[in-house]
Amino acid sequence: MNRKNSLSLLTAALLAGAGADIAAAAPSAAGITGIIVKYHSVSQLQLTQARIANGGRAPSSRPADFAARTQRVQQLSGSPLQFHHQMGTGAYVYQSGKALSVAEAQTLARKIQQDPAVEYAEPDFVMSPNYLPSSPLYAGKQWDMQASAGEPGAMNLPAAWDLSLGAGVTVAVLDTGYRPHADLKPNLLEPGYNFISDAKRARLPAVAQTNADGSPLLDSNGQPVQSARTNNGLDQGDYSDGSLCRAGNSSWHGTHVAGTIAAAAGDANGLTGVAPKAKLLPLRVLGQCGGASSDIADAMLWAVGATVPGTPINANVARVLSMSLGGAQPCSRTYRDAIQQVNARNGVVVVAAGNAMKNVRNTNPASCPGVITVASNGKSGGIASYSNYGAMTTVTAPGGDLNSGDPGIYSTLNSGTTVPGADSYAAFQGTSMATPHVAGLVALMLSSNPSLNWKAVRNILIKTARQPAADCEGCSAGITDAAAAVRAAKLN
Repeated sequence: MNRKNSLSLLTAALLAGAGADIAAAAPSAAGITGIIVKYHSVSQLQLTQARIANGGRAPSSRPADFAARTQRVQQLSGSPLQFHHQMGTGAYVYQSGKALSVAEAQTLARKIQQDPAVEYAEPDFVMSPNYLPSSPLYAGKQWDMQASAGEPGAMNLPAAWDLSLGAGVTVAVLDTGYRPHADLKPNLLEPGYNFISDAKRARLPAVAQTNADGSPLLDSNGQPVQSARTNNGLDQGDYSDGSLCRAGNSSWHGTHVAGTIAAAAGDANGLTGVAPKAKLLPLRVLGQCGGASSDIADAMLWAVGATVPGTPINANVARVLSMSLGGAQPCSRTYRDAIQQVNARNGVVVVAAGNAMKNVRNTNPASCPGVITVASNGKSGGIASYSNYGAMTTVTAPGGDLNSGDPGIYSTLNSGTTVPGADSYAAFQGTSMATPHVAGLVALMLSSNPSLNWKAVRNILIKTARQPAADCEGCSAGITDAAAAVRAAKLN
């Protein structure tokens, strides 16, 4: 695919779509109560032979040696496990009589595995009903969420959702803010926070800042310091009349990004996000004509619970930061410092590679150390015609490519052209759309294994990425595979 023949940056194409039911989420698995132990000396063949010898009747589920086996299991495990029944595989099922955590069950299994007579021992995991959105908005519009077997450029999410829905993880969305779309409301941590300090850019009133003792905060010239920062992350609209930058309507970009990360998939009315049980912390850093790096860096630190002068402590600390933004310069010290502190606080920063058809090494903060940088692929699986690329990208994810005839990435939006209107949906394309796919996937991974740090997350994404089905020169590790990444996160 020739990136030089691309249209520019984010192209939006409004798509009509009616609401539809979405299947309820799979209930969380109950505590593990059993251990499955398979012995070398017991096989399905022996069970068949025993049935024949018993006149065609199945042998008892309590074999003759169960008492001796149970005593040995108890000795090895140090637990009062009791034999329950024998399986059709020949394995013995022992129960603890109480709920065990995964870690506890795995520890018991490892102890039992020490017996030379044991072929394998493992927890008797509790399965839940499969989770798969049945909404036409999922089946008909969200190609990016499908299994990769049917959609070459998709995330392969259905199998990942059987393992994790992102519960317990907060994703900070550093963007234009949010609109309270019905699909987002169940997961929004409202009101979020506005970090845009410039009142004109923020379209919010400037407020005089005070010192800790309540006295006016003065600048070096003795003038009162004013800022538009406030606990109000609502998107006020980023439209421009052309006086400061190119004229254009409001994009509601942050609302679109948020929907891809964690649209709730349970409101019987809309679509699903990558992590439909994760929480969304909307941090408004982009307003009219963009956002200042100083505001963005402060928002990054605040998101992970660091102290930012003049702001309250964040009560909803995020593990994942989704940043669909960037500039055409190498990594700055401001971002280096902020990212280093975020990483030290166990935060994972996911950033867009950019849409300039260039090597990402000169894109900020995508080229910074300590981030997961996301390039964009289209529906075919090839790199999108507009996407930045290169060795500093971590993985590629669905971002759409309207230039190649695919429908783009469908997500939540607002119908207003300047100021807010009604809830709506739309298809966008861009690395801005690819980034929230990976941010949502990281939420699925951390929900499965909260102990992962950013390096472990990055390594798993790289190792589990799949080779693209089409030309993806510059895609680095390949296309993200959600199911493989979540499985690997569980085992890490």
